[in-house]
Amino acid sequence: MNRKLLGTSPEGMDIYSYAIGTEALHGEFMNYGAICLKLVKHFNDAENKAVDIMLGFDELSDYFDNDPCFGAIVGRCANRIGGAHFSLEGKTYELAKNDNGMNNLHSGPDAYFKRIWEVKDVTDTSITFALDSPDGDQGFPHALHMEVKYTITEKSMIIDYSAKADGKTVWNPTFHGYFNLDGSANVLEHELSIHSDKITYADEKSIPDGSFRDISKTPFDFHEPMPFGKHIEDDYDELKFAGGYDHNFVLKNTDDLLSKEYSLTASDDSDSLNVYEACTLYSASRKVTVYTDLPGIQIYTGNYIQNGVKGKYGEIYNRRKGVAMESQYFPNAINIPGFDQPVIDERKTYRHRTVYEIGEK
Repeated sequence: MNRKLLGTSPEGMDIYSYAIGTEALHGEFMNYGAICLKLVKHFNDAENKAVDIMLGFDELSDYFDNDPCFGAIVGRCANRIGGAHFSLEGKTYELAKNDNGMNNLHSGPDAYFKRIWEVKDVTDTSITFALDSPDGDQGFPHALHMEVKYTITEKSMIIDYSAKADGKTVWNPTFHGYFNLDGSANVLEHELSIHSDKITYADEKSIPDGSFRDISKTPFDFHEPMPFGKHIEDDYDELKFAGGYDHNFVLKNTDDLLSKEYSLTASDDSDSLNVYEACTLYSASRKVTVYTDLPGIQIYTGNYIQNGVKGKYGEIYNRRKGVAMESQYFPNAINIPGFDQPVIDERKTYRHRTVYEIGEK
């Protein structure tokens, strides 16, 4: 483990980076936002070199805005909440309308990824960040203690989320890192395969209404590996609404996809956790396979990355430079009773796990 002082936050608090990992795979994370700054894999393909596959910034100050959410941990509730309000236990809660002037996105502008997190524990291969969110924070009820643990192995970045609240509240965390496996100008030639038969239908403001759409023989048919660029500009309503792929896929999470390697046994205060293979992203010779216990995954091809963003290593990022694969409860689930609910009760510890396994194709 290597710790380095990067600078100070807008509030004058020290920001440190922490480098952890192995020779084959290592990452760099900071206590500002629990953000993943780098994820560097030594590939044993024809190029045989170490490659940083995570988008981000060179300048610390750029993370203070970070509109694309590069490398971010999102909470309390990832993705969109329609109308920027919800009801829980008979009470309605109003949230910031920071998406299209009417909806809530990633819990609002006072984001978890713009706060200093406590470094609770750090080793050569893992780091645990903790954040206390008070009652009423971002408009959500009850105090929440949340932890995020990154573990780096020879082949995987494992993200363990845990939370405990003093009353019933919403909790739907995700990792908003963008992947580009080969340094290409965009990810249109990257391919995706996904264990899903349907997406949650979303309207022109990307808000699900509770219905589903079968993806077979549509531009969303990733049953077999398909490049994003093949259909991304098709005249298809869901693609036109979002300017490309920015959609929640309903994961199968069936027994044949269960990962014994990544599943978790019960602990003293939390249940066991079954983790399933969700999807795989491919470049010409590399791949990232995602595993999760969560019911959905948002595939987002960076449609709203502004052209000319100053990224890492002096590179200029343009639209669709990277793809985010965000494990989650379904968008707007808190307002749709038929969806699995992102709600936790008091005292008990809740856990989620998402794994990004990186290797050669």
